[in-house]
Amino acid sequence: MFASADLTKPPQGYYESAWHLASAAFPDPTQFSRHYVKFDFPDTVFHREPVRLEPELHWAFQWAMQSKPLPQFVAVIPGGRLAGTSGPAILTHGAVISPDNKLIWDVSFEFHATPLLHTIFRRPQLPPPVYLPGSIAVLTSTATGNYYHWMFDTLAKIDLLRRSGIAVDKYLINRQGFLPFQYATLSVVGIPPHQLMECDLTTHVQAERLVVPSLPGYSGHPPKWACDFLRHELLTKRGISPIGGYERIYISRGDRGMRIIVNERELVNVLSGYGFRIVKPERHSVYEQAQIFSSAQVVVAPHGAGLTNLVFCRPGTKVLEILSPQYVNPVYYILSNQMGLHYAYLLGEGPRPSPQEYRHVFNANITVNVLAFRALLEKVLGV
Repeated sequence: MFASADLTKPPQGYYESAWHLASAAFPDPTQFSRHYVKFDFPDTVFHREPVRLEPELHWAFQWAMQSKPLPQFVAVIPGGRLAGTSGPAILTHGAVISPDNKLIWDVSFEFHATPLLHTIFRRPQLPPPVYLPGSIAVLTSTATGNYYHWMFDTLAKIDLLRRSGIAVDKYLINRQGFLPFQYATLSVVGIPPHQLMECDLTTHVQAERLVVPSLPGYSGHPPKWACDFLRHELLTKRGISPIGGYERIYISRGDRGMRIIVNERELVNVLSGYGFRIVKPERHSVYEQAQIFSSAQVVVAPHGAGLTNLVFCRPGTKVLEILSPQYVNPVYYILSNQMGLHYAYLLGEGPRPSPQEYRHVFNANITVNVLAFRALLEKVLGV
């Protein structure tokens, strides 16, 4: 495939994508199609703008409605390698490396970085690789300790692997904390513990065939096929049905320590008058979260990973998301759109940066104008 390289050295350069690697390694179309399985999923169709109080739609949502999911594929790399990154253990994930010792960026993506700033390039030397026979699938991704990124960037890859028809012997995975929702969801989608191999800072393996699915949701545009897969595997297939008492729910981040609503007590007082129940998703199992959200008719929440559970809501469910003007992330608008939900948003108080001024302050707390909140809530509820 390529001339041999010193495999204890960090990568020398990078491929922008697995497609670029496959194109260079397999110029013959027949060989290319065997090593790069591309999926032609339909583009997202946006049926409606978000409900809001302001006449003009925030620029982040305008951009979201013009965006598309990234290409989805499974790449098969003979002699491909995976090495643990050099950051703190809680952020450890895997860098996919080609046989000619180059990083493959789109399947080794790191947030707020560029390819040449990837943490793998800061490692002075790698341990000698351990050879693994057979087909070894890569499920590693950054931020797997986050519920959203676990569900869309790790678990949804299972669907791509199934669609590819490629038999897998082992799965390389990073879990960043061995969290209960990780164990539960892997079990439900049928990945037994004996097929799992952990990726950490000491990991450096070379596979006979490294099988690498694309990252479905890291771009903030969760694709429809991934939503459908997660809903089927974690809700429908398990026979979960709605229960009473959760028709109107408020998702609190009061225990999370960041991106909390500073004046949440005032909001809760308003919500209690409309029959809302407070839910803290981290206190519930994945099964319970799926059941609660499938029971909801109205969901109110500040932006956070708990809203990943919108994938379990019934079509027509109403969603009111509260966002900091310093961090307007439309991912749950896109998710709501994919699931046929009616989405509204409210920005907290404070300056509203233009695209040129925006700094992505993802941990900013939120202060809500209670009068504006009540007005939008009543607009959502139709009262």
